[in-house]
Amino acid sequence: MLYELGRASLLIFLAELGDKTQILAMAFALQYSVGQVLLGVAAGALLNHGVAVLIGAYLANVIPLAAIRLGSALLFLAFGLWSLWSEEEHINGGQKALGSPVLVVALAFFLGELGDKTQLTAIALASSSAFPAAVLAGTVLGMVLTSLGGIYVGTKLGDRIPELALKLISSFVFIGFGTFHLIQTVPDRFVTPGNLLLYAVVLGAAVWPRLAALRRRRAADSGSGELQRMARQLQALDRLLSEICLGDEKCRAERCPVGYCKQLVRAELNGSKAARRRPVVQPYVRQGQNFDRRKLEQALSLLEASGLPPELYGELKGNLEKLLRPL
Repeated sequence: MLYELGRASLLIFLAELGDKTQILAMAFALQYSVGQVLLGVAAGALLNHGVAVLIGAYLANVIPLAAIRLGSALLFLAFGLWSLWSEEEHINGGQKALGSPVLVVALAFFLGELGDKTQLTAIALASSSAFPAAVLAGTVLGMVLTSLGGIYVGTKLGDRIPELALKLISSFVFIGFGTFHLIQTVPDRFVTPGNLLLYAVVLGAAVWPRLAALRRRRAADSGSGELQRMARQLQALDRLLSEICLGDEKCRAERCPVGYCKQLVRAELNGSKAARRRPVVQPYVRQGQNFDRRKLEQALSLLEASGLPPELYGELKGNLEKLLRPL
């Protein structure tokens, strides 16, 4: 029994290396947890290979295999389009939108492997086996072990690739598999250049508007992120200026380079442009004033990385440099 279990798992593992099973597992691992994907793969393989072992070719007499493969293709296309059009929070909460993630994965693997070489291998092994249950357990184990490779890649990608890229990868993997299954299932007489062009136009009409919307959102998010980064730099600069200030009893406010720079920074943070006008009396350093050179150099470094408009940048830099000059 152990021999048949080991033989079945090894054959399935080798047969599925680099096959769509690993790529599907990777795509699901971008959306669901490792445990959910593994349970789904095991459940889908158990159903698929259980059908093969227990019923064999009887399924084809009840439901034509071509119809099942067509349903599989449409399922992949639907899942790919849903992944593309749904919002990120719906992807992360796929349990609410499509039911249990385990059931989603199981259904995809069950339909995707119908008529595949792994199911045919399970039928062949079971037909000459003294322990069909061991063959079934071995084929399921082989599918799970093969999927682990894809899941590992998916989790690593999820840590390194931006969320938008993950959405696109996941969506196009499923759309690609749906298209592949559809071309294999449809009779050859329908696979003509005209029909392929029509399919491409329809698929493009379903995909392109969403891609354009995601691109616009990414551009808007990038602009918002740059503004937030600039605001953080200005806030840090304002804090440094407060530390650089000598705290003289008779504060000269904007006539002091430190006070003038603080006024410019706070006006920029508040969105006011009034403080950018050049003062009538230029800020100056009084005799005997010595400022912390290290903190001034930190302030200049922050200013360099702030990305401020050239006019404001020039005013701040010129006045900070005044504080570095010995009197």
